[in-house]
Amino acid sequence: MTHAATLHLSADRLEAAQTKVTDIFHAIGTVLTLIKEGPDIQLELATDCIKVAEFSLAGLCSLMGVDTFTSREREQRYLHLRAANKRIRDLETQLGNTASPEITQHAIKNIALHLKKWWNRDGFGYVHDLEFGAYGTCHGKFSFRLNAGVPPPDSDTPAFDKRNDAARIDSLRNRGFVIVRDDRQWAIADCDASRAALIDLFAKNIPSAKVFRIENVNRWRANDFVLTAAEVYIHDLTEIIELPIPPV
Repeated sequence: MTHAATLHLSADRLEAAQTKVTDIFHAIGTVLTLIKEGPDIQLELATDCIKVAEFSLAGLCSLMGVDTFTSREREQRYLHLRAANKRIRDLETQLGNTASPEITQHAIKNIALHLKKWWNRDGFGYVHDLEFGAYGTCHGKFSFRLNAGVPPPDSDTPAFDKRNDAARIDSLRNRGFVIVRDDRQWAIADCDASRAALIDLFAKNIPSAKVFRIENVNRWRANDFVLTAAEVYIHDLTEIIELPIPPV
């Protein structure tokens, strides 16, 4: 003859178990009343009652050491989640260890060069103080020293250079930049239209870029200001590689 297993509950656990049973009884009783009242059930109240009953039942099972399918399933999901997170961390570590410092340095150099070529495509100038952060961000200062208007003194094609400069300036104006003469040099006027065109330029070509600060100076022979540089943060380096640059 086999003996039935018994469970001894302390006074505190016994009282807690009785409370859980009472909560379940009242919650399910309310749902039963709603069902008996007719076909149109108050969904919000019924949902709350069922959730209370489910929560109380889980607590009762925990107090009595009863393993339910719900608790096993929840624990299994938790274990799977931990394992998946560990695999992700291991993979990230493996990828980080695979790339040698030389390869990483070369990749950063190529990204920086690509960005500088794109910025100089329209004759904007140079990109200074490029920094790459630990979380894949890029920060730099983009200058507005337009190199149009003054052909190189030793150029073999001065007429072509002049036409090319004129087309470049027209292209900038068509995109919303207000271009003015600053002595013998071209410059971008500091105005709402130029600032909006600048922000739009980055938004269309590098969506993750954020223009953080815009610098200006007073023009040499006038009382208004021209743009000199923009401080920009880029949060997705893949967008830099995808930038269009002129063929070599």
